[in-house]
Amino acid sequence: MAEAESATRKPGAEKKRISKQELGKYDSTPLYFYTEKDSLNRITVLKESGKEVYLVAGRYAMVEKDSRVYSPLTEEEKGAVEKQLRMGKKDALISFL
Repeated sequence: MAEAESATRKPGAEKKRISKQELGKYDSTPLYFYTEKDSLNRITVLKESGKEVYLVAGRYAMVEKDSRVYSPLTEEEKGAVEKQLRMGKKDALISFL
């Protein structure tokens, strides 16, 4: 089972960035979700201000000069977060960084 998980998440997987300018369109307080497989490292979800639009950013990695950097999620993790978001927000628009 560990082999399957390591196959879906590459050790050197490219991290995703979101610019500080783009962050301005989201609520200042992000949502955080946890998965059953990794309950210690939270997943950051950004909600667009005044809308039911969500951006699943991933696991926070670091800040660079002009952006925040997030580690990508596996397909299994994406499905788990989307399921949690859909519980109370069935009509929400959900995208992934």
